[in-house]
Amino acid sequence: MYTKQLARFAHALTYEDLSPQAVALGKLCVEDLIGVALAGSASPQAHIWHNYFASGIQPKQAAAWTPQFPRIAYPQAAALNAAYGHLLDLDDVHNGSIVHLGVVTIPAAIAVGSAFHCSGRAVLAAVAAGYEVGARVGEAINPESYRFWHTTGVVGALASAVVSGKLMGLDEEQYLNALGSAGTQAAGLWEFLEDGAMSKALHTANAALCGIRSARLSALGLTGASRILEGKRGLLRALTQEPHMEALVRDLDCANLKIQENSFKSYACCRHIHGAAAAAADLMAHQQVRPEDIIHITDRTYAAAKQVVDTPRPATLYACKFSAQYCIAALLLGSKLLEEAFQEPFASDSRLPPLMARISVVLDPTLEAEHLADPSRWPHIVEVTLQNGQVLQKRVDDPPGDARNPFSQAEIDQKFHAVTGQLLPPTDAEALCGRIHNLDKLEDISQLFDL
Repeated sequence: MYTKQLARFAHALTYEDLSPQAVALGKLCVEDLIGVALAGSASPQAHIWHNYFASGIQPKQAAAWTPQFPRIAYPQAAALNAAYGHLLDLDDVHNGSIVHLGVVTIPAAIAVGSAFHCSGRAVLAAVAAGYEVGARVGEAINPESYRFWHTTGVVGALASAVVSGKLMGLDEEQYLNALGSAGTQAAGLWEFLEDGAMSKALHTANAALCGIRSARLSALGLTGASRILEGKRGLLRALTQEPHMEALVRDLDCANLKIQENSFKSYACCRHIHGAAAAAADLMAHQQVRPEDIIHITDRTYAAAKQVVDTPRPATLYACKFSAQYCIAALLLGSKLLEEAFQEPFASDSRLPPLMARISVVLDPTLEAEHLADPSRWPHIVEVTLQNGQVLQKRVDDPPGDARNPFSQAEIDQKFHAVTGQLLPPTDAEALCGRIHNLDKLEDISQLFDL
């Protein structure tokens, strides 16, 4: 039974099972997601989520990740922080599963851990377990399911249930029941991209709530499907006709945890664009490419990227984050592809549309074959044809922040300060980073935000 084997592994995982690398990466994931969520709390859409989850009188159980870190009920805190963490498209990603694991794991882990006064070590173990289950389920359904299903939303309920059940102290049978209940609530469709709707953050907020709800109900005696993943009417067969069942338990051991394969983002856009963006940035820096010299740009890539980011005329500012044409053009016009690039006045720059019209995204059969052979590789080859007849080319497989081209602790710190600089006083930002650096020494995770 694949579900039972995976649940047993996640349930048994302890802090002592984590390698030093897994512990260090767990802390990086926590710091990255909290910084990104804080920045997201100041975005235009954030007030909707605050008004829904944080209004009214609530028990002060867990911090909302906004300046001053007000405390609200822990399920609402988990959902609110999961929404904030996904608003800017700067949160981490696990390439092989195509899942943003931090945003569906860390908010629930810290909120539940705060309510139940768990240690930093317990939270780090729960986060590692959540990443493990989320990544493995994503690998089992992709790339086939990705055409319709936003994998982060789909596996997020399971990842949230994994961390919630561990920190609530469920026994092994209750833990399996929680996964069964979470799996039956899994959801998240890509249709929101068609008109740039706001549903993407709803997927992560809902996942956090589904996981917590599943764990709480299981503790009260509610049973869930014991074969929710592999069953004949289970999640995997519902999402794809060709599930990769073996991916659920392949090389399942503490020495090869999925959190050690995690990637971080340096651009505030869809991760499928990052290779192309890094290639364009390199050509600008080293070949002195200027927009006025360009006849055409071709972004050659794999099928999933073309499917999601080949958007020559994005309908909304948010849809621009899923447009390779927009992002490459913005880079060429001097943007660093942070949030300002997807807001006014930059988005109304009259130079953008004609430059975007000269950019195309094409499926490259060789790159598609490479991606299918190793789903953790998301390759792009950017070709620039210039007025003088010269054709420049740059290939990028591993953009900055990728697991094969990782950020250092200093780079994660730099990103944290960059995205929170307008929100937190420098002393508070330094104090919070310091506590995250020493998360395994914190006896009660609820003290993390007592600045």
